[in-house]
Amino acid sequence: MKILIVDDTRFNLEYAKNILIENKIDCHILLANSGKEALNIINSEEIDIVILDIVMPEIDGIETLKEIRKNKVHHNIPVIMFTSITDKQALQKSFECGATDFINKPIEPIEFISRIKAAMRIRKYELNLKETLNTIKIQNEELLDLNKKLQETQSYLVQKEKLIAIGQLAAGVAHEINNPIGYVSSNTQTLGKYIYKIKTTIYKYRELMDCLNDTNIESKEIQGIIEEISELRNTLGLDFIIGDIDYLIDDSFKGIEKVTKIVQSLRNFARHDLKSDFNYYDFNHLLDETLLLVNNEAKHIIHIEKDLQELPLIYCNRTQIGQVLLNIMMNAVQALKSQTREDEGFIKISAYVSENHIFCEIMDNGPGIDESIINKIFNPFFTTKEIGAGTGLGLSISYDIVVNKHSGQLLVTSKTNEGTTFTMKLPIKKIT
Repeated sequence: MKILIVDDTRFNLEYAKNILIENKIDCHILLANSGKEALNIINSEEIDIVILDIVMPEIDGIETLKEIRKNKVHHNIPVIMFTSITDKQALQKSFECGATDFINKPIEPIEFISRIKAAMRIRKYELNLKETLNTIKIQNEELLDLNKKLQETQSYLVQKEKLIAIGQLAAGVAHEINNPIGYVSSNTQTLGKYIYKIKTTIYKYRELMDCLNDTNIESKEIQGIIEEISELRNTLGLDFIIGDIDYLIDDSFKGIEKVTKIVQSLRNFARHDLKSDFNYYDFNHLLDETLLLVNNEAKHIIHIEKDLQELPLIYCNRTQIGQVLLNIMMNAVQALKSQTREDEGFIKISAYVSENHIFCEIMDNGPGIDESIINKIFNPFFTTKEIGAGTGLGLSISYDIVVNKHSGQLLVTSKTNEGTTFTMKLPIKKIT
């Protein structure tokens, strides 16, 4: 620890120095006989304590103290005023300018050493605090960097979970798309044949028009073309075609609309989660979108029943809530499919409003969740599936989305061999 003693009297400097040495104070002592010299030393070396005489020529102790405190680096250096004067106003001004303590002259060794030791303790506390704060700052920067990496990892895991769900649904979704595409393709082929027959008839009508415009043509020829047209009408089945075209076009549009909805649902679900994607959405519409993706997985083996009340628009992130719904529905479907059962599985989806919240219950009559593990199902990476069959992140991500990102609740009740019910509670309006 470095102690700087500043006094314009050489005797006082040496006397103070010798007291420190005789009392074996563990420090490095520097001497200055003027305020100017003291400031040069302070600005060039790291000083821990300054003992500063008030009365000095040129720059007195108070002016020197002001210059020391101007530099933020020296704000916390203990400065002890060294004086023989009894002017209380001078001492008061010293403390107002940032003095830490004072020592009377002539020096009384016991008082001098006691005040120096007190200043050394203060300085050590200050240095320890500075070091601690610096360590905390470094650790905080490391934590911020780690938090950023964790957020990036979380975003990756969430997206990966989505892709896994899409992979599980891929075959079923492809089948759901193939059906409407199949009859749109068939309708298009039929329309192609119809168009060929209509064009053939139109050509014959053109021939008739040309004949009617020809003044030299005989009525027998015109009558012959009319008979040909009549025969074509019967042979090609034009009356049936005219009635069937509207049905084929309407049926094709319905098929295209179904494919569009499925693709849009997939797109909404697979898109990267945007934190800013909060708005007011129709919750029932989100449920229907999710069911479009799940339906084929449940077809023929699970009956899905909806009981959806009319709901107000809800403030939420549609991508995130869609993921929660899909995770829970797929868990229910997979649980039912894991059973060997003679009867049809059953899933009931209910949505209703109560006060300032909407509630969504997804109930199944599957195998249920054992009481010993039900408290673990929302833990990250916890899964009862075989290795490689699941990541154990679906419900953990769902819980984070509902509870932390939407200020809601995600609850589960279950009885072994009777079924499971997940209840999602979400605030209708934005929580401020």
